[in-house]
Amino acid sequence: MPKAKPVRTGNAASLVEHKARSVKATREQLELALARILEGKPKRVQPGTSASALSVAKEAQVDRSTLYRYHPDFLDKLKRATNSTADKLLESKRGELSRTQARAREYRNIAEDLHAEMEAVARNNYALSHRVQELEDLLRQRDAVIADLQERVRDGGKVVRVHPAVTQREQRRR
Repeated sequence: MPKAKPVRTGNAASLVEHKARSVKATREQLELALARILEGKPKRVQPGTSASALSVAKEAQVDRSTLYRYHPDFLDKLKRATNSTADKLLESKRGELSRTQARAREYRNIAEDLHAEMEAVARNNYALSHRVQELEDLLRQRDAVIADLQERVRDGGKVVRVHPAVTQREQRRR
């Protein structure tokens, strides 16, 4: 049977000092990991991963239980960071919503203005179409008068000049 190696028992002060250095180094790794995740530039987890105890532990290459056992104050900091991140996101979404609502109001006002303008143009088109109809009726009447006069001239063999200012009574007097 192989001989068992004797277990070294170190001095208690050096063990406490080693533990303190280890906790400090782990804390630095956790701080850096959280910063990388919040900046969106992690090295070990997927970019865009939310800051959680698991993702920070993976990024820092630390066991999650170490995080819970030796760094509860860091967990509080992590909660504050994620809450502030959520608050910032909520605030940015609210700002985006208010800008979108302002644009929607502006577009509604533009649409209302264009609708009113379109109604005015439609009324104007209606009035103009009736005026065109009246003018076409006048042209038909004028064409009928001209055709009648041309017929009279042909039938009578006599050329009669018609001046617009001269009425039919004046023509008879001549």
